[in-house]
Amino acid sequence: MHSPMHRRRFLGQAAVYLAAGGLLPLTGKAADSDDILLGGGRFRERADGPEKFVLARVIPARGTVQQAAASFFPHGLAMTGSAGKLAYVFEKIGPGAGLFDLDSMQLLETIPAAKNRLFYGHGVCSADGKLLYSTETAATGEGAIGVRETGSLRHVGDFPTYGSHPHDCHLVENGTVLAVTNGGGTRASGQRASICYIEAKSQRLLERIEMPDERFNAGHLFTFDRRESILVSAPRRGLNEDHLGAVSVRRSNRALEVLSQPADIVANMFGESLSVLAIPAAGLFAVTHPTPGMVTFWDWATGALRKRLDLPRARGLALARDRRSIWISHGTQAALVRVGLADLTAGPATNGTYLTGSHLFTL
Repeated sequence: MHSPMHRRRFLGQAAVYLAAGGLLPLTGKAADSDDILLGGGRFRERADGPEKFVLARVIPARGTVQQAAASFFPHGLAMTGSAGKLAYVFEKIGPGAGLFDLDSMQLLETIPAAKNRLFYGHGVCSADGKLLYSTETAATGEGAIGVRETGSLRHVGDFPTYGSHPHDCHLVENGTVLAVTNGGGTRASGQRASICYIEAKSQRLLERIEMPDERFNAGHLFTFDRRESILVSAPRRGLNEDHLGAVSVRRSNRALEVLSQPADIVANMFGESLSVLAIPAAGLFAVTHPTPGMVTFWDWATGALRKRLDLPRARGLALARDRRSIWISHGTQAALVRVGLADLTAGPATNGTYLTGSHLFTL
């Protein structure tokens, strides 16, 4: 049910956090927003209690949050149905997935993994809405795209991702091509991270773009026309958050370019560069970096840094309905903040949203 937030202990990385205070309406322009935000959450109701998982639906202007109980930590969503009434939700590196009703906020049906594989966090529905594609991995790390009927959820096949440990996926070129990120193996494996473009109908590899720096994996992707993209990376497998992540761009069918300036910003990108959001009308894109606690804003055309915004444990990004601001989830209190695109200045934070996952989605 809809309710104000009570005191809860939220999880971030391995620690348990206390969310103090209720979910309050935002002030100023944010209070006029009718945005509805979705994302995964995990928490404990007491320090020694069991870990719980939810899909959260937050309306900042009303100061309310609604939770749908889940048996896994929701990572990515693939929405379908009229006005986005349904969502296929996936666990990152685990067996959990399910179909949720976004009006009643209920889990309608679980989706079992196939062939002893694990879901890898993301999926997308075909252009005609009949098929669901999901990134999956075998025990060996070999990547696969699972194919299911959206209605029956019946597994009808799969095809390779042409790499190992796949993660993000997007349909491009009018829904005919699937862009998939493959995280790659360890340095010793010789398997580089990559972006692969796969024709959905024939399931053949059209193009493979390798990560030029062997220190980084391939994580989340923002895609443009002509196969231009922004890629964010964590340290590759076997390396922890004491190592650097990265932000890379691909323009005009060239190789991936790992951003290297400003040197002080790039040298502070410890751990994963997590979420990425481009706003073409503003000519910029934003990236969250949870470990150092910052959000970086970049000029798409030049790759120059526009601004660094310090936010502890910055995680999810979503464009507001007004298209003049973005939402960012962050911090130990499951906070949500709105940032205006004109001056890239953050408004007041709202705590206790349950949005502790990697991504934000808007309805």
